[in-house]
Amino acid sequence: MADIKYMVFGLEDQLYSLKLSNINGIEYIYNIVPVPAGAKYMKGIIHLRNNIVPVFNLKEKFGIEETNTSTEKQLLITESHDMKLAIEVDCVKGIIPVPEESVKVVPEVIKGDDTGYLENVIKVVLPETNKEELVITISIDRLMPDADFENIASSIQGIE
Repeated sequence: MADIKYMVFGLEDQLYSLKLSNINGIEYIYNIVPVPAGAKYMKGIIHLRNNIVPVFNLKEKFGIEETNTSTEKQLLITESHDMKLAIEVDCVKGIIPVPEESVKVVPEVIKGDDTGYLENVIKVVLPETNKEELVITISIDRLMPDADFENIASSIQGIE
Protein backbone atom coordinates (compact mmCIF):
# COMPACT_ATOMS: atom_id res chain seq x y z
CA MET A 1 0.00 0.00 0.00
CA ALA A 2 1.12 3.52 -0.76
CA ASP A 3 1.76 6.35 1.64
CA ILE A 4 -0.37 9.49 1.64
CA LYS A 5 1.49 12.70 2.47
CA TYR A 6 -0.05 15.09 4.99
CA MET A 7 0.92 18.58 6.11
CA VAL A 8 0.67 18.47 9.91
CA PHE A 9 0.17 21.78 11.72
CA GLY A 10 -0.59 23.05 15.19
CA LEU A 11 -3.37 25.23 16.57
CA GLU A 12 -2.50 25.95 20.21
CA ASP A 13 -1.70 22.47 21.62
CA GLN A 14 -3.76 20.45 19.12
CA LEU A 15 -2.49 18.92 15.87
CA TYR A 16 -4.42 18.85 12.60
CA SER A 17 -3.52 18.02 9.04
CA LEU A 18 -4.41 18.54 5.40
CA LYS A 19 -3.49 16.31 2.51
CA LEU A 20 -0.32 17.69 0.99
CA SER A 21 -2.00 17.61 -2.42
CA ASN A 22 -4.30 20.40 -1.12
CA ILE A 23 -1.42 22.71 -0.17
CA ASN A 24 -0.08 25.19 -2.74
CA GLY A 25 2.44 26.83 -0.42
CA ILE A 26 3.32 28.17 3.02
CA GLU A 27 3.62 31.87 3.75
CA TYR A 28 4.60 33.74 6.87
CA ILE A 29 2.02 36.09 8.28
CA TYR A 30 2.08 39.56 6.92
CA ASN A 31 -0.41 42.38 6.59
CA ILE A 32 -3.86 40.83 6.98
CA VAL A 33 -6.53 43.41 6.23
CA PRO A 34 -9.68 42.84 8.31
CA VAL A 35 -12.95 42.73 6.38
CA PRO A 36 -15.86 44.38 8.21
CA ALA A 37 -19.03 42.30 8.56
CA GLY A 38 -17.37 39.20 7.11
CA ALA A 39 -17.98 35.66 8.31
CA LYS A 40 -16.67 35.35 11.87
CA TYR A 41 -14.10 32.75 10.87
CA MET A 42 -12.67 34.93 8.09
CA LYS A 43 -9.76 36.87 9.56
CA GLY A 44 -9.42 39.16 6.57
CA ILE A 45 -7.65 39.27 3.23
CA ILE A 46 -4.08 39.41 1.97
CA HIS A 47 -2.53 40.42 -1.32
CA LEU A 48 -0.52 37.43 -2.54
CA ARG A 49 1.12 37.31 -5.97
CA ASN A 50 -1.40 39.69 -7.53
CA ASN A 51 -4.36 37.88 -5.97
CA ILE A 52 -6.66 38.90 -3.16
CA VAL A 53 -6.79 35.87 -0.88
CA PRO A 54 -9.18 35.45 2.06
CA VAL A 55 -7.58 34.33 5.33
CA PHE A 56 -9.48 31.63 7.20
CA ASN A 57 -9.22 31.52 11.01
CA LEU A 58 -9.47 27.85 12.01
CA LYS A 59 -9.33 28.67 15.72
CA GLU A 60 -12.51 30.72 15.41
CA LYS A 61 -14.17 27.97 13.39
CA PHE A 62 -13.16 25.28 15.89
CA GLY A 63 -13.90 27.35 19.00
CA ILE A 64 -10.25 27.34 20.15
CA GLU A 65 -9.34 30.25 22.42
CA GLU A 66 -6.49 32.36 21.06
CA THR A 67 -3.58 32.32 23.49
CA ASN A 68 -0.72 32.29 20.99
CA THR A 69 0.11 35.93 20.32
CA SER A 70 3.30 35.06 18.45
CA THR A 71 3.98 36.78 15.17
CA GLU A 72 5.55 33.53 13.95
CA LYS A 73 2.24 32.18 12.64
CA GLN A 74 2.05 30.81 9.13
CA LEU A 75 -0.47 30.68 6.31
CA LEU A 76 -1.17 27.48 4.42
CA ILE A 77 -2.18 28.44 0.90
CA THR A 78 -4.78 26.16 -0.59
CA GLU A 79 -7.65 26.24 -3.04
CA SER A 80 -11.31 25.33 -2.78
CA HIS A 81 -14.35 26.05 -4.91
CA ASP A 82 -12.05 27.60 -7.57
CA MET A 83 -10.78 30.16 -5.05
CA LYS A 84 -7.39 30.60 -3.36
CA LEU A 85 -7.66 30.47 0.42
CA ALA A 86 -5.10 31.06 3.19
CA ILE A 87 -5.46 29.17 6.46
CA GLU A 88 -3.79 30.69 9.51
CA VAL A 89 -1.93 28.18 11.70
CA ASP A 90 0.33 28.56 14.74
CA CYS A 91 3.06 26.31 13.36
CA VAL A 92 3.75 23.80 10.63
CA LYS A 93 5.13 20.54 12.01
CA GLY A 94 6.07 19.13 8.63
CA ILE A 95 5.14 16.86 5.79
CA ILE A 96 4.58 13.35 7.04
CA PRO A 97 3.98 10.26 4.90
CA VAL A 98 1.23 8.07 6.36
CA PRO A 99 0.58 4.48 5.24
CA GLU A 100 -2.95 4.07 3.87
CA GLU A 101 -3.74 1.54 6.60
CA SER A 102 -3.07 4.23 9.24
CA VAL A 103 -5.78 6.51 7.80
CA LYS A 104 -9.16 5.94 9.47
CA VAL A 105 -12.48 7.67 8.81
CA VAL A 106 -13.58 10.02 11.60
CA PRO A 107 -16.03 8.10 13.82
CA GLU A 108 -19.69 8.92 13.09
CA VAL A 109 -20.18 9.74 16.77
CA ILE A 110 -18.23 13.01 16.37
CA LYS A 111 -19.61 13.94 12.98
CA GLY A 112 -22.43 16.44 12.81
CA ASP A 113 -23.71 19.44 10.88
CA ASP A 114 -21.01 21.64 12.40
CA THR A 115 -18.16 19.14 11.99
CA GLY A 116 -18.60 17.93 8.41
CA TYR A 117 -15.10 19.22 7.66
CA LEU A 118 -13.54 16.48 9.83
CA GLU A 119 -12.32 13.89 7.35
CA ASN A 120 -9.99 11.28 8.83
CA VAL A 121 -7.87 10.40 11.82
CA ILE A 122 -4.27 9.47 11.12
CA LYS A 123 -1.48 8.01 13.20
CA VAL A 124 1.77 9.88 12.69
CA VAL A 125 5.19 9.83 14.26
CA LEU A 126 6.38 13.41 14.66
CA PRO A 127 10.09 13.81 13.90
CA GLU A 128 10.65 16.29 16.74
CA THR A 129 9.30 13.98 19.47
CA ASN A 130 9.59 10.56 17.78
CA LYS A 131 6.26 9.83 19.44
CA GLU A 132 3.11 8.45 17.81
CA GLU A 133 0.20 10.92 17.74
CA LEU A 134 -3.39 10.84 16.53
CA VAL A 135 -4.11 13.74 14.19
CA ILE A 136 -7.42 14.84 12.69
CA THR A 137 -7.41 15.59 8.97
CA ILE A 138 -9.59 18.36 7.59
CA SER A 139 -11.46 18.60 4.30
CA ILE A 140 -10.87 22.05 2.79
CA ASP A 141 -13.97 21.80 0.61
CA ARG A 142 -16.21 21.32 3.63
CA LEU A 143 -14.83 24.03 5.93
CA MET A 144 -17.71 26.34 5.07
CA PRO A 145 -21.12 25.96 3.49
CA ASP A 146 -21.02 26.37 -0.31
CA ALA A 147 -22.97 29.63 0.03
CA ASP A 148 -20.16 31.11 2.18
CA PHE A 149 -17.56 30.20 -0.45
CA GLU A 150 -19.76 31.85 -3.09
CA ASN A 151 -20.25 35.01 -0.97
CA ILE A 152 -16.51 35.33 -0.34
CA ALA A 153 -15.67 34.75 -4.01
CA SER A 154 -18.14 37.39 -5.16
CA SER A 155 -16.95 39.95 -2.60
CA ILE A 156 -13.31 39.41 -3.60
CA GLN A 157 -14.10 39.81 -7.31
CA GLY A 158 -15.21 43.34 -6.53
CA ILE A 159 -11.76 44.08 -5.03
CA GLU A 160 -9.47 42.48 -7.62
